[in-house]
Amino acid sequence: MVKKKKPQIITYLVIAVLMFVFVYPFWQTIVLSFSDKIYANAPGFKFWPKEFCLDAYKAIFADNSIFVGYANTIWRTVVGTVLTVSVTYLAAFAMRHRGIPGWSLINFLIVFTMFFGGGMVPTYLNIKELGLLNTRWVLVLPGVAGAWNFIIMRNFLSSIDKEMEEAAYIDGANTFQIMLRVILPLSKAVIAVIALWAVVGHWNAWFDSMVYANGKNLLVLQTVVRRLIDTGDELTASGNAATIMVAAFPLAVSGGHHAGDGPCRHCHGGYDSNPHGLSLCAEVSGTGNHGGRGEGLSGFVEWF
Repeated sequence: MVKKKKPQIITYLVIAVLMFVFVYPFWQTIVLSFSDKIYANAPGFKFWPKEFCLDAYKAIFADNSIFVGYANTIWRTVVGTVLTVSVTYLAAFAMRHRGIPGWSLINFLIVFTMFFGGGMVPTYLNIKELGLLNTRWVLVLPGVAGAWNFIIMRNFLSSIDKEMEEAAYIDGANTFQIMLRVILPLSKAVIAVIALWAVVGHWNAWFDSMVYANGKNLLVLQTVVRRLIDTGDELTASGNAATIMVAAFPLAVSGGHHAGDGPCRHCHGGYDSNPHGLSLCAEVSGTGNHGGRGEGLSGFVEWF
């Protein structure tokens, strides 16, 4: 006789409590942004606006600097993401196999940059000497190449079957055609991951704008948001909430999508439905089933 499983009430209650703890702050931010000052500043939980009010948003968008911040942030996000993905992919493609001269030394020097930086003053002087100070490009170019992105991309590319490249060479393809027509289509998932990291990083960035780009026409959204929050009485609890929504809404909309075509077996207990049989986690860590070595970051050390 098969015993019926009792409903796991405690488990469901714990999940419900955790959902409330994590979801409610975001929901309250939305509610406060559409509330009047008196209701927003009153203590207690708020699940719905008492009166639908747009005063906070009107106060924010009455300041023209918010549009300057949006324009600069969108520009740096789009341009920076394209450059980061392009440079990372090209560098990883060139270093995907150990056959090139100085492979170990080059990889060591790249990884070395993850642990030791030049410092703020030398970086500032370099940027000044390069003529990037107080230009839009200072928001993008210094962070185009990153060791972490390179490692992730290179580990994935090195896991792709080398026989696929050899077959393409036999069919008359050159290196450029292999890079674009063979390797690139197989790398869509890891490129999506690198692009997502770049988008979030550029959208949330503020320090480089504050230090290297002085000028009202070079303000980014996060510095504008900080200034709006610090302004006096006009932006109270409802205003602060509206300011947060203005800054975070684009990321909330774009960042909630899974980059893979199906559920990842490592994250969600399912299997990815993409034609190469790779989960997103497997593709990022280099443990996919392209027939390669399948090293993740832990296998990187062995390559030296």
